[in-house]
Amino acid sequence: MKQLYKKIGSYLILCIASVCFLLPFYLMICSASDGNISLSEGPIIPGTDLWENICYILFHTAFLKSLGFTLRYTIIQTLLTLLICGLAGFAFEIYHDRKKDMLFKVVLFAMMISITPLMVPLFQMYTKLGIVDTIWGLMAPFLASPLIIMIFRQNSRGFPYELVEAARLDGVSELGIFFRIYLPCMKSTFSCGTIIAFSNAWNSYQWAHLIMYDDQKIPMTVFLTLGLKGNSMTLVLLSMVPSLVVFFIFQKFFVEGMNGALK
Repeated sequence: MKQLYKKIGSYLILCIASVCFLLPFYLMICSASDGNISLSEGPIIPGTDLWENICYILFHTAFLKSLGFTLRYTIIQTLLTLLICGLAGFAFEIYHDRKKDMLFKVVLFAMMISITPLMVPLFQMYTKLGIVDTIWGLMAPFLASPLIIMIFRQNSRGFPYELVEAARLDGVSELGIFFRIYLPCMKSTFSCGTIIAFSNAWNSYQWAHLIMYDDQKIPMTVFLTLGLKGNSMTLVLLSMVPSLVVFFIFQKFFVEGMNGALK
């Protein structure tokens, strides 16, 4: 009987947590399906203007142009981040020694440094390099993520080193070991890194707002602050779709990858 009560209590807690988690999304849909004036009134019943609001944003604003630009640099940044951080985590664990361990501590220390106090010197440096208002200037500060490097390094501790030695005996190069052996064995880690890297790139605002000033290249986070006519909550709802799609595609391996990093 006690086990039954525990199970009922567990399901009850999960149901309450699910409602608390889904309630903001429901209220967002309610606001998105009505006019801007309803945003301050806090509607609790969905309206009838959702499709009309979506059509207005898609065909009468620069939303699609901003969406295309943001998707382009976000995908490139995510792929480069996974490559750089994957190689770094692989090297830190497979070839680790005392000097590399000291360097890894420096990488972990970098996790505590925000980009905000670094913006001015970075902007000055990128101006001299001529990459201001370019995709490369937008992406460069975030390509080597200390958090993702740590996740790769921690998960690499479970990687069988015997495979590396066997591959070397067969004449496989170090990059070949990474791409042909290491990468297929670390699918959960790469999936976890994909979600984190994509979210970081998609939600970047301060640096994107500072370095990008061309009207033809407006990141989505900056576009949301322009105060366009139409339903603001509908715009926010549409901007969330790519992140939700990426999360649901890779969510199967996300928890596994994070658990491996925390062991």
